[in-house]
Amino acid sequence: MDYNIGLILAFGSVNQNSSVMKRFIFFAMLVGLSACDIYLYDSDYDSRDRITGRYDVNEYSETYNDYTSFSMWIERSGYNSNEVWIDNFYAVNIRVRATIRHDKLTIPRQVVSGYEVEGVGTVYSNSISLNYRVKDRYNNYRTDFLEATAYRRY
Repeated sequence: MDYNIGLILAFGSVNQNSSVMKRFIFFAMLVGLSACDIYLYDSDYDSRDRITGRYDVNEYSETYNDYTSFSMWIERSGYNSNEVWIDNFYAVNIRVRATIRHDKLTIPRQVVSGYEVEGVGTVYSNSISLNYRVKDRYNNYRTDFLEATAYRRY
């Protein structure tokens, strides 16, 4: 059977067939394209940029029942894509390493300049809530358990 004859038998006339086919193709493209998701990826974006900068910190020591205010800085690490450095941590001018994953900040156990530190934090839009412990290993003081809120300065 000839192709044109098959189309005529299926859709009627050739003129009528081309109109139906054009509508079918348009509809198929419309449905096909509407099902596509388009993702844009900016290779220059670093997710750590949303937490880097200077912070004003209000810290409360549960161990000593004492409040302290100071400034600290967070900057990207060059070692790992989810790692940051926190400068002037605990207001004793030490630099600790932390990792960020989504809104969770983790300070793994580490010893820096005689201070043993570890803790966790939650990142909000312009602040970070922290819970951590610090042990002064040189002076052998009690372990200090702390809560702090760091407010980002712009």
